[in-house]
Amino acid sequence: MTTKQPPNPRQKYTVLSPYQCPNHKHWHENGDTVELLPCEADFLILSGKVALATTTAKPKGEA
Repeated sequence: MTTKQPPNPRQKYTVLSPYQCPNHKHWHENGDTVELLPCEADFLILSGKVALATTTAKPKGEA
């Protein structure tokens, strides 16, 4: 019998301004990509520290 795991609620965010992770005391620099839970990201988004990461995928048919 298999158990279904819930989907990963974490999303990728791009660091806009350096900040220190409160859990691990690790600094994230400009341009880093971090995975955060929505509740973790709320304050950082409001303070301008992170933004939702954008994908650079090209539409189909373009080389």
